[in-house]
Amino acid sequence: MVQPWSEKKLGLKQYFSDFPYDRKWPVLLLFAFVIPFYGCALWSKDSVVFHAINYPAPKPTNESTIPETIMVYRFLMDSSVDTHYLLISDQNSKSKVLTNHAWTEDPSVMLTALAIRDLESSGAFQKAVDQTSNVPYRYALEGAIKKFEGVVNKAKGSGLIEVEVKLIDFEPRSVGKNQLMKKDYVIETLSADTSPESLVKALKQGANELSEKIRNDVRKSVTQDSQ
Repeated sequence: MVQPWSEKKLGLKQYFSDFPYDRKWPVLLLFAFVIPFYGCALWSKDSVVFHAINYPAPKPTNESTIPETIMVYRFLMDSSVDTHYLLISDQNSKSKVLTNHAWTEDPSVMLTALAIRDLESSGAFQKAVDQTSNVPYRYALEGAIKKFEGVVNKAKGSGLIEVEVKLIDFEPRSVGKNQLMKKDYVIETLSADTSPESLVKALKQGANELSEKIRNDVRKSVTQDSQ
């Protein structure tokens, strides 16, 4: 009678002793490579710290609301901007990627979402929507992220954000005058130290400052054009 597998009580040594000699070494070699690989993979996965770019939404201002809808297109990203991990540059512009510090989302997604939220929560426009919306709109905001990284220079750290922004009016007062604004923003925020956590915090502060500057300039451009 053949003994069921569930009733066998074989140790690992006894199990391998039943293998033919010519098959034993390939199996041992497989264990030798696979187990360390998966062990390192699991360790690396567990050690990754995820960061989100966030800050409190702005409060409504006392200024009058522009009675129009603005659409914010998803910001584009330069090929030098890493979409997954924190990027750090030194004083010689040499960059390195910290694979153990990752973004919860693509930075362009986060900055776009914050721009939409802040434009509406501040009361700058009657409504702010993303590019998937079917709501009719008059104004459109476009952005291109050129830099989004931590910078370490002579033991000092900062968060660096560089974005080009355009504001388009699809109902211009004059023919050919539909681009109301085009501006480059360079925001560099000092960090407490050069640790990844401090650099991420500086980038969050920089994103807040960037959003505020964009809101103010967009409102100013629309107001001046309507006068």
